[in-house]
Amino acid sequence: MKKGLLILMLLILVTSIGAMPTYGQIPLRIVVNGERITLPDAQPFVDANSRTQVPVRFVSEALGAKVDWNSSQQKVTVVLNDREIILYIGDKNYLVNGASQEMDTEALLKEGRTFVPLR
Repeated sequence: MKKGLLILMLLILVTSIGAMPTYGQIPLRIVVNGERITLPDAQPFVDANSRTQVPVRFVSEALGAKVDWNSSQQKVTVVLNDREIILYIGDKNYLVNGASQEMDTEALLKEGRTFVPLR
């Protein structure tokens, strides 16, 4: 669990660095364990709140997590080892193993994909 959490934190750091303002547009990229993740359709972006949003399925699965989407509830569930994270589209609140947490921005749908903020 600690290794997975460390990898997730490193991913957040790498992705956040890519969101820093620059003079030219540099495409955001995601690297896990030294390997770049290829995203076939939806690409990371910086939202209106200056938060990096990434497609949750590709990133989570690259980390070894299982991802489930419930379209009727607009809910994404990510399970890695003994940790379960539940996010709802358009909601700043999320659950980690049943405990409520709050982000400063929300998960959203774009290009047919669920995006989650990383910070």
